[in-house]
Amino acid sequence: MSTGTILARLERLPMSRPQYGILFAGGLGHLFEALDIVIIGFMLPHLKAEFGLDNVQIGLIGGAAPVGMIVGAILAGVVGDRFGRKRVMLYALLLFCAASIALAFANGFVFILVVRVIGGLGAGAEAAIVSPYISEFATGHNRGRFVSGVTLFFSLGNVAAAVLGSLVVPLDGGWRIAAVICGLPVLVLLWWRRSLPESPRWLLSQGRVDEADAVVTRLEERVIAARRGEALPPVPPVNVVAPAAPAVSWSPLQVWRGGLARVSVATWLGSFVFLFAFFGFFTWMPSLFLEIGVDPGVAATYSFFLFVAQPIGYLTAIAVSDRFERRTLLVTFFGFAALASLALGVVPRDSIALLLIGMALSICITCISGIVFPYCSEVYPTAIRATGAGLASTAGNAGGLTAPVVIGLAFGSIGFGGVFAVMAALLAAGALVIRLFGPRVTGKTLEQVFADETTRPTTPSALEGSAS
Repeated sequence: MSTGTILARLERLPMSRPQYGILFAGGLGHLFEALDIVIIGFMLPHLKAEFGLDNVQIGLIGGAAPVGMIVGAILAGVVGDRFGRKRVMLYALLLFCAASIALAFANGFVFILVVRVIGGLGAGAEAAIVSPYISEFATGHNRGRFVSGVTLFFSLGNVAAAVLGSLVVPLDGGWRIAAVICGLPVLVLLWWRRSLPESPRWLLSQGRVDEADAVVTRLEERVIAARRGEALPPVPPVNVVAPAAPAVSWSPLQVWRGGLARVSVATWLGSFVFLFAFFGFFTWMPSLFLEIGVDPGVAATYSFFLFVAQPIGYLTAIAVSDRFERRTLLVTFFGFAALASLALGVVPRDSIALLLIGMALSICITCISGIVFPYCSEVYPTAIRATGAGLASTAGNAGGLTAPVVIGLAFGSIGFGGVFAVMAALLAAGALVIRLFGPRVTGKTLEQVFADETTRPTTPSALEGSAS
């Protein structure tokens, strides 16, 4: 059977329980990743007291996982394109699980630092590989909301971390108990993921046509069973053939070749700006409320509502991802976030507007989160999709790692308004870059996205027309 026919069979499948099972198995990994990232903040004071750590050591522990995530995202992309999505998803989860449980047996600073780096490797690999994997099972008409659904699990992980951090970590030896609680459920997910199929698109990129055919056949059977025997829609004619994709390579430089440089500019800079804003805002805002003179009780309430607003952003992203062009949505939400950031810097400090604009900015930033991850996983050809998404994730992690430090340093010299003016400028720059260089993706198959991008005119006049 031809590659085009297998892809056409995959594209015509209605969304049902089998695909949602794949989504859920991927999303749970993101939940545990978010849980791990947030829960360490609750653990740090207890680690400091129990092991007599100084502030420098605490800072290193806090930054260990993000450093590991940067490395893990790069490795996951390259290895995932070379050896398959499923294998990376399994080993990333295994690393993450082992590190979480090992933390419960920590006996000092070095041990904690090492397991946090290892856990970060697993979490970074997990974050980088899940979206490409899930996107390769979706169709051109539902891929946006399908992959956006994964990001909703991040907010659920934040909630779980808040519950564990408030109820379990303060107990005697509670941080050790919480570490085990974070790790043990991952074993169940690891067992579940063993039964997931490999991506048929990745199999086709390797020339393993028979295996891809078998995966799609089994998926068709499961969809028919989930629909109580209802016949599948007819296979549409094969009318789009993608140009030759880059060969699988160990070199990350493939994402800058074959007409993909502009795509990488859009995904790298867009991801950097987004996670800079995300971590800068949500890490520093509770402290900034206090710094500008908001009453501590009011500041705590305001901070709570900023986090409560997050799921609204994720749900909005799911609702609109396939209704409008995702590039346009990213530009729009980056632009709204820039305006909200500017407004936040000048609004009176003693008014309810401070909270309302802060919540608006929270919603805009999480809307971007729900769209940018799917977007980065669908703008590269299958042969280097994981590499491209992994490097975009790495660029984002770099922004997330630097944001708290940069904002902390900048606040002392340019103040609250200055910090948010700079953030607004960055967000506006992100909107501009994606508008100029980002491909259109909504309603297209993954193969069509690459085909259109490689035939896209590159003259200055064409660039102006394509930016609309």
